[in-house]
Formats: sequence, C-alpha cells, structure tokens
Amino acid sequence: MELNKYVAEVFQSIDRMDASKFASFITPEGCFRYANNPAIEGNKAIETFVGGLFQSLKGISHSNLESWQASEAIFVNGTVSYLRHNDTKLAVPFSCTWKMLNGSIDEYLIFVDSSELFQQ
Repeated sequence: MELNKYVAEVFQSIDRMDASKFASFITPEGCFRYANNPAIEGNKAIETFVGGLFQSLKGISHSNLESWQASEAIFVNGTVSYLRHNDTKLAVPFSCTWKMLNGSIDEYLIFVDSSELFQQ
C-alpha cells in the first residue's frame, strides 16, 4: 500500500460523498467515531451513518492533507470544508487516526470540532 495514494483514495470517496465507497475501506467489523459522537461498529452501520451525514450537507472537501504511518496506524491532518445546504461554509482543522488490519481500516477516529456545523 502506497500511503499517499491510499489516503487520497479514502478522502476522494468522502469528498464525492460516496458512503458505499468510503465504507469499503473499513473492515466488516470496523469501528468509526466522528468527533464527539458515539462509536459505530460494522461497515454497514458506518455506511448508513456516513450516508446520513452526507445528506445533511451540500458538499465536503479536504485540503492540506499530511499523513504519516507508524506500524499499523495511519495519521492524517488537514482542513475539512463543509458546505451547508444554505450555501454557507465552515472550514476547520481535523485529525484522523486509522488503526489498520490486513490493509483495511479497522478503527477510524476523527478528531474535529464540528460544533458550529449545524448552528445557523
């Protein structure tokens, strides 16, 4: 697995708001936690949650990506820009930790302050 290519593919699936493709990067029993929300287990449940998040947005994009790998963990920092349905934007820094298992993400942890996202 080439790190930068893999990271780019994961974030392309998010920026295209393709919940099915995104979930395909996660192991069947994988775990996903977005910000302060409870963890979700299983890639089908993750696909449903992420699909709902995508529906609540008009668009999403990631930039300034930096990634590192240490043993079975990948770390990604950058900026996420959310586009709300009323065409207002929110851009905030984020950090992700991916715990890998056999070439797939087994634990996907997103650290982001999205508290302003739905305040309008």
